[in-house]
This record gives sequence, structure tokens and C-alpha cells, in this order.
Amino acid sequence: MISQFKGKERGGTIILVSVAPGGRWSRFKTYSTIQRTLEIWGFVLTFFFKAWLNSQKFSYRGGVTEEKKVARRKALAKWLKESILRLGPTFIKIGQQFSTRVDILAQEYVDQLSELQDQVPPFPSETAVSIVEEELGAPVDDIFDQFDYEPIAAASLGQVHRARLKGQEVVIKVQRPGLKDLFDIDLKNLRVIAEYLQKFDPKSDGAKRDWVAIYDECASVLYQEIDYTKEAANAELFASNFKKMDYVKVPRINWEYTTPQVLTMEYVPGIKINKIQALDQLGVDRKRLGRYAVESYLEQILSHGFFHADPCIIGYFDADRIQSFFDMPFPP
Repeated sequence: MISQFKGKERGGTIILVSVAPGGRWSRFKTYSTIQRTLEIWGFVLTFFFKAWLNSQKFSYRGGVTEEKKVARRKALAKWLKESILRLGPTFIKIGQQFSTRVDILAQEYVDQLSELQDQVPPFPSETAVSIVEEELGAPVDDIFDQFDYEPIAAASLGQVHRARLKGQEVVIKVQRPGLKDLFDIDLKNLRVIAEYLQKFDPKSDGAKRDWVAIYDECASVLYQEIDYTKEAANAELFASNFKKMDYVKVPRINWEYTTPQVLTMEYVPGIKINKIQALDQLGVDRKRLGRYAVESYLEQILSHGFFHADPCIIGYFDADRIQSFFDMPFPP
């Protein structure tokens, strides 16, 4: 999911930025595999120690109460979210996936992890520009009529810049540098962690969790997501599936300017479906919108067997049509 930044004034204009997480992953090439491995295991062991301590009666001054246990879970969940942000893309993506798993995590953790979708910082615009120029083989000023150096949004794996290309409004999604190398290290460590969880998870809550299978699914999705040509192909398949539904809009892909690390597509502004006030101000019929959303999702699952796992933005553009903008369709 793409998250909007918080506003910050600079030189009399509003620049959209985000709170930096303070992690070292953005400087990945300046520290070693051993350092990264120690960072991951330090996080994991600290979390499990804190969780174990929270389960011990002696750690509660004045006795254990449900209110105290809830407060402890909230505090640990907040620490978990902040630590994941510091660890960077791999852990942010996995945290986002777990943010919907109420069958695995307590509600306090789900609430905190869901905030990961709105707190991912951008990387330097100069880096983004250099990636675009290297991937497309020319300076951005030679390729685009106009290129906005300040990103309009950022996600765990990339960020988005607006531009004008041959008179058309487009957005360019640029992948964060070094993700493949970072994934290789992180996922090797996470595989070991999943195997330990598989052996030692007491499943005292009655849930049957296959941690290795969960890891395998997460790893497969992560590696697919760092090839933007797959995302572009999925977008076109999704558009083809819905070509007869005029209330569904999928941005057109510009293949000439798309590579595994750069994705250029039509600019389609939208409003998140949970922004009720904004939708009401535009006069959107919420009942009709809800019906369209349900119908489109049933169509994805029951008719096509190809669905978007993150329906992030619903936009409104005239009185009779609702458009739905999905940033990355992919198969189940």
C-alpha cells in the first residue's frame, strides 16, 4: 500500500515528508551481513523475552489484572511496530501481512501493525532519480516533459513520483535500492526463526499454525514484488478481467518506461475508502460504493480466481461512476 506523508513547511511551500524510522537498512551497503544478522536476532530475542516477561505473574507489581495485561500487550505491540520500522522493508512487508491475521495475533498487535501502512519514510530523491536514469538509459529531463523530484507517496518497497510524459500525467514507482540483497539476508534468518517457532510454539490458544508455510508464502510474495514487470503484467490482466465493468478503473501501464525496478503508469488520483468525510463532501453514495466494492471483489474471487490482496484506494470521479485504483494486483 502507498502511504501519504505528513506535511512539512520548507521555504514557504509544503513538502510532503515522513517520519524517519532511524534504522540502518537504508544504508545497507555500509554494514555487513554479520551486523544485519545480529540486528535481526537481537530484535527477535528481545521480543520473545519481553513477551515471556509479560506472561510471568512476578513481573506485575501489586498482582495481575486483565487491565495490566492489556496495557503490557499494547506497550509491547507499539515497541514491535517501531522495531519493525527500524528493521526496514522486509519486516515492514511481513508486519503488514500479519496486520490482518487476527487468528495469529492479539488485537493489540493487529492494531499497531496496521499502522505500518502509514509510517514508511521515503528515500532521497537523488537516489530515486539515479535509479530511473540508470534503468531507462537517459536523464529524466530528456525522458519526461516534467518530473517532480519530491515523491508524493512512499511504501515499504518503493516510492512514487508524479511526472508528465508525452503530454500525459503519469506516476513513476521507483524501487528502493539494494532490496534483493537485503531480502536474501533477512529471509535466511527468518527461515531459521520460522523453524524454531514450528518446533516450540505451544499453540496454547488452540490455533494450528504452520510457521514454515507462513514463511514460505511471505518469502514468495516478497521476491515477486521486487519485479515491477510482474506487477505491470498483473495490472494488465486485472484490467482485462474488468474491461466490461465501467465502474472499475485500472491505471494504464507504459511498458516503454517500465523495468523490474521502475514502473510507469497512468496517474489516477483517488480517495481511500475509509475516508468517509472526503467521500461525503464529494457526494458519493456510500451504499452504492459498498455494493460496487463487494461486487468487484466477488467477481475477482469467484469468476476470475485472480484477486487483488490490497484494495487500498477507492476514488470518485463523476456522479455515476466509481473508480477503483489498485496499486498492485497479484494472484492468490
